[in-house]
Amino acid sequence: MPDLSVLQQIIAFLLLLTPVVFFHELGHYWAARRAGVVVEVFSIGFGPELFGWTSRKTGTRWRFAAIPLGGYVRMRGDEDETSGAAPGADKVPGSFAGAPLGWRFIIVLAGPVANFILGILLFALVYVTVGKVVLPAEIGEVMPETAAAEAGLQPGDLVTGIDGLAVRDFNDLRGLVVEAPGKPLDFTVLRDGREINLTVTPQPRFNEPMQIYIGVLGVKSSGAGTRERMLPGSAMIAATQDAFRMSVMILRGLGRLVKGEMQAGEVQGPVGIAEISGSALQQGLIPFVLLTAVISINLGLINLMPIPALDGGHLAFFTYEALFRRPLPMLLQGVLLRGGIAILLALTVFLVLFDVARRLG
Repeated sequence: MPDLSVLQQIIAFLLLLTPVVFFHELGHYWAARRAGVVVEVFSIGFGPELFGWTSRKTGTRWRFAAIPLGGYVRMRGDEDETSGAAPGADKVPGSFAGAPLGWRFIIVLAGPVANFILGILLFALVYVTVGKVVLPAEIGEVMPETAAAEAGLQPGDLVTGIDGLAVRDFNDLRGLVVEAPGKPLDFTVLRDGREINLTVTPQPRFNEPMQIYIGVLGVKSSGAGTRERMLPGSAMIAATQDAFRMSVMILRGLGRLVKGEMQAGEVQGPVGIAEISGSALQQGLIPFVLLTAVISINLGLINLMPIPALDGGHLAFFTYEALFRRPLPMLLQGVLLRGGIAILLALTVFLVLFDVARRLG
């Protein structure tokens, strides 16, 4: 497969990020409108406006900006793009600050929820039109002198759980093994109708394209798998289950990050995501749609983290207000929001430099 040019990677990155950001901000916009809050600006990207238009019905300025790394909605009474309230904003009719606490909570939560909805819809669309690959977590062959052979796994074993997590298919099995090189895992296996437990330690193997060590089990599946097209109802159920499982895996990854166990190759900044999106688009529409679903769910989950300037930070402010019957002092909120923005900007710059340095060796 030929290498992608920088321009092709940028186009793929924008094709992936734009709908994800749009849906996120659309969630905020929809909830705000239902709450009677006036949305003054709906922006895809930050910085100078490239082009846009103003709605005659709502007065909202819809715009595309020069820096396509996110977006925002600015509501009446907001001081700036960080959603920090201007002094006296709670007294302004139609302002976000003047909305009831419950509505403010819903407006902020609606962004991440919209990302989960987009991810689920994209998964379901693929399952209805192309189908979902079904490959049972049944072991067909065990390679000699591998982690599986040393642990006592046998052909015909059906893996039903790993470290307390249910294993639905071979993809679940592969994913949990790959993320645990050299780490003992507690396998729950069905063998001849009875349940047994085995401790399996995947062998570490360096993956050159990903630049990380991955866990290797040393087994083959019992079949090639089948692709099953689903009815819309079944597809939505399966897509919701996959979105939930993906969220669990993301949280596990964040747990490894907190504990200092995450490998450098697992961290991708904007440059890395551009490369991945370009590669997915080169492989075809379906891989690109599935990657968009994955990124949307990632964005929704990350935004729920209680970091000032993220939606989770605002939700933490509102939770404090609900518990103590008074909001945090506006001065403190402003300091926390600006501090959060500074951290996020510094992290973005670091990730870009990290991506570039990694690709330069």
